[in-house]
Amino acid sequence: MTKKDNINELIVKKLTDTINEEDNERLNNKLDKHKSTARSYSVIETFWRSYFPKSKKHSIIQQTEKKLGFTYQKSPKTSKWKWVGIAATLLLIISMAFSIHYLIEKSKAPTLNQYSCSAEEIKEITLSDGTKVWLNSSSLLIASEPFIGIKREVTLFGEAYFEVAPNPEKPFIIETSNLKTKVLGTHFNVVAYPTDDIHEISLYEGKVQLNPNTNNNTAILNPGDRAYYNVNTGKMKLLHTDLGKPAQWRDGILRFYDEDLFSISKKLERHFETRIFITDSVTGNMKYSGEFEEESLERILELLSVAKTFEYKINNNGIIIESKK
Repeated sequence: MTKKDNINELIVKKLTDTINEEDNERLNNKLDKHKSTARSYSVIETFWRSYFPKSKKHSIIQQTEKKLGFTYQKSPKTSKWKWVGIAATLLLIISMAFSIHYLIEKSKAPTLNQYSCSAEEIKEITLSDGTKVWLNSSSLLIASEPFIGIKREVTLFGEAYFEVAPNPEKPFIIETSNLKTKVLGTHFNVVAYPTDDIHEISLYEGKVQLNPNTNNNTAILNPGDRAYYNVNTGKMKLLHTDLGKPAQWRDGILRFYDEDLFSISKKLERHFETRIFITDSVTGNMKYSGEFEEESLERILELLSVAKTFEYKINNNGIIIESKK
C-alpha cells in the first residue's frame, strides 16, 4: 500500500467514525508533520461534515422511521447505491485534493481555493479568469487558481450558476461526483448535491458537453435544454423547456416546476437547515409548481398542503409530512 493509499484509508475511517485509537493517533501524527496534507484534509472534512453530520440518536423522526419501516426510499438496493455514491464522492475529493497538493508543491504558483456557503446563504464569487459564479446554500466549489495549462477546471458539490468567461483555447470544466461539464463560454446552472439521486444541468446561453463518469456516453446541450442525470441508473434524460429567469434562487426565490414533494423537501431541507420526513410514497410523489420569495418554511408548507392535501407536524427534530386522514 502506498503512502497516499494509506492516508486515504485513515481519512475514510476518520470521517465515517470507524477509526480506532491507534489509527487515529497515526493520522494525527501524519497531519502534524505535513501541514499541506492537513490543509487538504481540512477541505475534505469541511465537505463531509456539511453533508453527513452525525445524526441525533433517539429523535422523534428516527423513531417514526423505525415504526413505519421507511421502506419506500431505503430498500437494500437504494441503500447500497447511496453509499457507493457517497464513497465515490469522498474518494474523488481526496484524489483531487492530493492531486492539487502535488501541483501546488511542484509549481509553487497556484493556490487551492475553496468557496463554500452555509444554509440560507448565497455567495457570488469571481474566479481568476473572470468567470462569475453564484453558489447556492450548502454548496462547495474548489479551484486551483490561477488556472494553468490547457484547461480551467473546478470541482462542485451542490448548486451553482456559472457565467463563464469566454476562452475558446482553454475550455472550462466543472467536475461533480458523477458528471463532467465542458464549456467554452456560456451561462448555465448545475445542481449536483452528493445526497441527491438526480443531478440537473440547465443551459441558458451557449453550448455545453456532458460526460457521465460511469460511461462513455456524452450529451450536447443547447439553450433551453435541461438534463437530468440519475446517479443510480447512470441514465440521462434531456428536455427542452422554458427555463424562465436564470437561477432565481440568486434573488432568494425558491422555484419549483412540476417537481415531486420528495425533490422539493430536499431543497427545503438545505435552504432552511432542517430535516423533512415524508411517511408515504403517494404523498412524496405529488407534483407542484410555484414560486416563493422570502416566505417562511411553515408558510411554504401551508401553501403546498392547501394545493394538494397533506398534513405536517413541526417539532425540534424536523418536520413530518403525511397523507391527510
